Amino acid sequence: MGCHPHNAKHYDDALEGLLLDRLADARVSAVGEIGLDYHYDFSPREAQREAFRRQVRVAKEAGLPIVLHIREAHDDAFSILQEEGFPQAGTLLHCFNLDWAELERWVEAGCYVAFGGPVTFKHADEVRDAASHVPEELLLTETDAPYMTPEPLRGATCGPEHVVFTADKLCEVRGLAFGEEREMFLRKLLANAYGLLDREPTPWQRRRAEELGVKELSPTERARAAVAQWRASK
Repeated sequence: MGCHPHNAKHYDDALEGLLLDRLADARVSAVGEIGLDYHYDFSPREAQREAFRRQVRVAKEAGLPIVLHIREAHDDAFSILQEEGFPQAGTLLHCFNLDWAELERWVEAGCYVAFGGPVTFKHADEVRDAASHVPEELLLTETDAPYMTPEPLRGATCGPEHVVFTADKLCEVRGLAFGEEREMFLRKLLANAYGLLDREPTPWQRRRAEELGVKELSPTERARAAVAQWRASK
């Protein structure tokens, strides 16, 4: 949960207060998508930078990881994170689609990297090369549904089930044979996702929830609530 850079022009003290209250919900596992988008510039760049910087501070206070949306703004985003400090809970580069020359510094900073549909695109050799360099313990896969539909289904609406195509491509670019080798790799991707995002409430979340009078849900109750939310979205 967070304020996307497209909406950064609306980020103010009131919105930050609302965000802090929402982050108290034990079902929230990260702050995001946050970041910078200089491609569309739906919000002024200075507003984007300020909203991003403030939300990095919020995430660090809450003890939560951040999920980054960065487009044509990697230098500024990296500089802000260097100045503010990368959250100890983790940083995830969402749907990375550039080359290793850009990605290397993020990996060296300990960031997780998620690859979606672009890693399967016909003319994305530089993305596949980048995926081949990421340490296994920092690698995730995703869909960015309903966007970025992977090959061979380009043109259709992307769905969560299409993650199998991106995962298969990651296995391919890393030269993994069918069978036990691939199975172990895919289990590691799943473990990375669980380790980063399937977490117990942080001490900050527990305190904030208590202040707000929010009942803490058990793991079973959280799972049921997530299923109910998913069904309601259909």
